[in-house]
Amino acid sequence: MSSIATPAVSCRPSTRSKSYNRRHVSVQAVASFQQTSLPKVEVSTSSYDAPESDLGWRQNFDSRYIRGKLIGAGSFGQVHMAVQKTSGIEVAVKTLPKIRGKLTKERTLEKITRETDMMERLQSCQGVVRLMECYEDENNVHLVTELCPGGDLQKHTEANGPLDERALALVAFEVLKIVKACHELGIIHGDVKPANFCLKDKALNPFSRTSTSYLKAIDFGCSQIMGGRRLTKRTGTPVFMSPEIFARDYADKADVWSIGVMLYWLFCQRFPFFQTAEVVKAARLEEVADAVSNTPISYSFGPWPQMSPEGVDFVKQCLTRTETYRLNVHEALHHPWLAKHVSQEELEDAWRGRGAGEASHAA
Repeated sequence: MSSIATPAVSCRPSTRSKSYNRRHVSVQAVASFQQTSLPKVEVSTSSYDAPESDLGWRQNFDSRYIRGKLIGAGSFGQVHMAVQKTSGIEVAVKTLPKIRGKLTKERTLEKITRETDMMERLQSCQGVVRLMECYEDENNVHLVTELCPGGDLQKHTEANGPLDERALALVAFEVLKIVKACHELGIIHGDVKPANFCLKDKALNPFSRTSTSYLKAIDFGCSQIMGGRRLTKRTGTPVFMSPEIFARDYADKADVWSIGVMLYWLFCQRFPFFQTAEVVKAARLEEVADAVSNTPISYSFGPWPQMSPEGVDFVKQCLTRTETYRLNVHEALHHPWLAKHVSQEELEDAWRGRGAGEASHAA
């Protein structure tokens, strides 16, 4: 299928923004955003003469877009479908408040601009959602991205049931390519979970051989620059966090652990360390940390006895508690399980760093 042109999102300090010691996504918009099935987005690249604002971003979102239905919501913001007025193209807009919980406004804006910076760094990866424009108003910021009508993997699985082994392998392959792109740029994703990966297109069976769907990473709010050092900040969704994150001493293999938890849940709709979702929700952070570090993981119930030995081995090697013995993304992409479900050509492209996020699968 035709690939999507990478938007020219640019991060530069704004001369009109207030004095924050960090980089800002500039008000320069995307010059072009093309896909064969969609019209071109007509977005001006000229400078915008706006009054002083917190980030120096455009403040005219409502004059350029018509906001539609709510398609997602989290603890820190909402995602709506929207329509670009001049082109009619449908997009997604993520609206985040400038004050979050107990954080100061400055700290909240630092988190937001860190996320947009991570997304900008990763725009060359086909598996990362296209960041098109950034807006702000007095109380919120609005991040305009491409729309992924297929919805996120969590909702897909809750609506359609657990994935079979082949679909699970294809998901593992797509997510590994995206995480590999992150790691090669010195970025740890920090929050790998089904809700943070969307199917680009709607399809009755999005994991079939002829499907044009593929996965897009949509959230980088917990991502960090590794910079060749071990990280110490606890970040992410606790039930997907690795033992070393709880110990505040981790690196890129923490993402592989999260991939293992994600695959485990997608296959049986249960977490490796808890019997039910209700138990997870009721657990305190200390209880989650203890379960993640000590509870034995079962592969003998539900669909697990029907999974191939290679598939079970792959998940087990992602969920190895000793970080040293856990797979890294390169080793995971060379695992025999993927070779059973992904073409040799696609595997070789992934090993070389090409085609991240595309979905032309051949068994």
